[in-house]
Amino acid sequence: MKHPPQEADIIPGRSVAATGVGVIVAIVLGALAAYGIDACRTHELGYEAAPHESMPAEVNAMETTVFTSEAQGIESHERAEQVLASYGWVDRDKQLVRVPIEVAFELLLARQYDGGGAP
Repeated sequence: MKHPPQEADIIPGRSVAATGVGVIVAIVLGALAAYGIDACRTHELGYEAAPHESMPAEVNAMETTVFTSEAQGIESHERAEQVLASYGWVDRDKQLVRVPIEVAFELLLARQYDGGGAP
């Protein structure tokens, strides 16, 4: 049985090689552009790049400290939760008291259910 002859190459080898060279050139140009942008940004921020052995104190002008060591608001959040869960005077002269938030919700719902309107 005879086989048909092999078809000719559809894409010439020179086109494939030229495309490969073009991709390599594009990658090199992209890397050079990224390096130039980084150099301009470093100059704009006014600091020199740190050696690669250690992480600089600032990276792109952002603070890089550990979140838990400087978590702001945790203590104030805990104090606010304690206030919301406790009884106390807001103003004795006006006889305004502070009650736990769950109790306040229950009182508000009871007043609305009884038709008392807003507190």
